[in-house]
Amino acid sequence: MTPRTPRPHRSHRLLAALAAALLVPTLATTVDVPSASASGGSTAAAVPSAAAPAPAARRATLTVTPPVYVPGQAVRFRGNVGRTGRRTVHLQSHMNRPGDRWLDVPDSAFRTDARGGFDYTFTAPSMFDIKYRVAGGGVATRSRLFNARPQEITLALRGADADSPFHAVAPLLPFTVVADTTPAVRSALGTPPPIPGRTVLLQERYDGNRWRTIQEGVTDSAGHATFRVTAPVLGDRVLRARQERWDRGRNRIGWYASFPAYFSVLGLGEVLPRPTPVVPAPRAVAPSRSAVRPTASERYRWGSTLFDFAWERGQDLTSPPSKGTQRRGTWLDTSDGTGRATPFNGGLVLQSKLKHGGTGDRGTTTATLRGNSRSTGRWEFRLQGHAWEGGPRPFRFRLDLVPEGTEVTECPPESVVVADVTMGSSGVGVGVRSQRAGAVWSRRLPDVRLAETPFNMAVEVAPKHTTWFVDGRPVATVTGGQAHLGRRLVPRFSLVGGRAEMNGAQVDSDWQRSWSLARGKQVTSGAAVARAPYAAC
Repeated sequence: MTPRTPRPHRSHRLLAALAAALLVPTLATTVDVPSASASGGSTAAAVPSAAAPAPAARRATLTVTPPVYVPGQAVRFRGNVGRTGRRTVHLQSHMNRPGDRWLDVPDSAFRTDARGGFDYTFTAPSMFDIKYRVAGGGVATRSRLFNARPQEITLALRGADADSPFHAVAPLLPFTVVADTTPAVRSALGTPPPIPGRTVLLQERYDGNRWRTIQEGVTDSAGHATFRVTAPVLGDRVLRARQERWDRGRNRIGWYASFPAYFSVLGLGEVLPRPTPVVPAPRAVAPSRSAVRPTASERYRWGSTLFDFAWERGQDLTSPPSKGTQRRGTWLDTSDGTGRATPFNGGLVLQSKLKHGGTGDRGTTTATLRGNSRSTGRWEFRLQGHAWEGGPRPFRFRLDLVPEGTEVTECPPESVVVADVTMGSSGVGVGVRSQRAGAVWSRRLPDVRLAETPFNMAVEVAPKHTTWFVDGRPVATVTGGQAHLGRRLVPRFSLVGGRAEMNGAQVDSDWQRSWSLARGKQVTSGAAVARAPYAAC
């Protein structure tokens, strides 16, 4: 006879049940969060439900593919929220800075299946070191860290080093240039992946600082596009390559341009430099971890923005603002030297050249808003600066509100000066330049420094006063109608240099925002601004 298996004692069964109950929470990684509705309502197909009933709690999971991507590229979020039942969820982001909190990502809502599973595609963020998670219905997954590979493109003679912007060619003979969209120029940030079949434009400088397309090509499997060009009789041809937008499928990758490259007839080109010792480029600067800084818009309750260029998801210079009640306007970039204006790390940047050291830092680079102008209103900007080199010729950075249509010059005849800085030095200038009034109002802020620590600059322009703010504090005010330009204004960023070699520099602006005067307190309590006769900058 088969012996009967002894039944466990009742007390043993109770202990086993209690142990099982205590173990359940350790298996689930669901994070309970307050319920928050997502902004927008993009919906993706949920993972098909299984026929078998799902347990009440399961492990919350989140995977993101592909592992390598650029800003605006489609990435796939797959996983489970750890709770059964169909529910609306959305993406949340966290910037990983002191004082930051989880924020709902606009237009990212979707539905889970009956088991809590999801499979959703969204565009990759532009910023470095940003976390994403899926949240909704009182739960959230663990987060995933995002570090998009920055877009990049270089243009050089075939077989030549793209680190230098200067190349020697023979007069009247054809030469071959290669546009490389996967250059290993930022080893600390990673090489962008190739996108075969992407259109690349070859553009030539005209009118001193503008660009026009002269040829069109497509990238091969390695991300390269090749062009054949004829050299001039003498002097130089200044070219750049621009990879165009990539909108196939759910990708929303903006266009991206190279730095200017000079192809000069040896011995006759104006800008071909003499050989100089190579200065090693410093390693890439890590994204700023500075705490969130106060803003004038929050302190004085300016209300909803008219426009907010946030550069958070692969936008290019001709993308409209992603936020605000008046989402219009694009940026026009110019360069009469070696620099460029471009989106980078979730902001707008002006760079003097590709590498941080060595020769090739020349000329003036600008970015000017076209459209969305106002004669009165408020504007605010987050600023950060990098002086890559020291020496006798620092760049000058200017942030102005200029009358719409103002020609690009080193010294606008009329402007509201939001920031005037000598790169690498302390002090920021503010003021108003009015040719019509024959006067210049100016004040120097000696304790403000455009450097690695970001800060916020704002200006309020009213018919009878103009006030400047630093991190939400009023620092200068000019009163009276004479200082009011009375024209529709737009922001212009300028990195001003000369034809001689300059000290390498870069200026970053995370965001650019504007408000009307309709809401909030108008401020006239800043320090007085001195008036002087009109003069050059």
